[in-house]
Amino acid sequence: MNLKQAFIATYYFLDSLYCVEIKSEELIDLLSSMNPFLWSDLNSASPVTYQDWLNCAKILEFEESINSEQAYSLMLEFLSFHYKEFNFVPMWIIEDVKGKTYKTPKWVSCISVAMESPPRPLR
Repeated sequence: MNLKQAFIATYYFLDSLYCVEIKSEELIDLLSSMNPFLWSDLNSASPVTYQDWLNCAKILEFEESINSEQAYSLMLEFLSFHYKEFNFVPMWIIEDVKGKTYKTPKWVSCISVAMESPPRPLR
């Protein structure tokens, strides 16, 4: 998958956590800035948020093409970045995501939908 597909999969995954498990104002704020379905180019609602994603990929030395495990690691780096830089994501959310794995059925499903052409909103 490419970095944008991984970003969209992360959006799906975090959105599903918000809807089912985690009702956090901080998470909904992040999701609002990440939302790739506001614009036709599938960029985030806030262009800075997607640039943060790309910067996290650079930190991990990921190229344009990554696998599911790398995408999951990138999601964790992205969440950690928002925690460290802006205290935007509570540590307990990061710990919850760390407690899961890239083999979690929900993550696998999010990857699959994100790789559709074009990806679609889940709700």
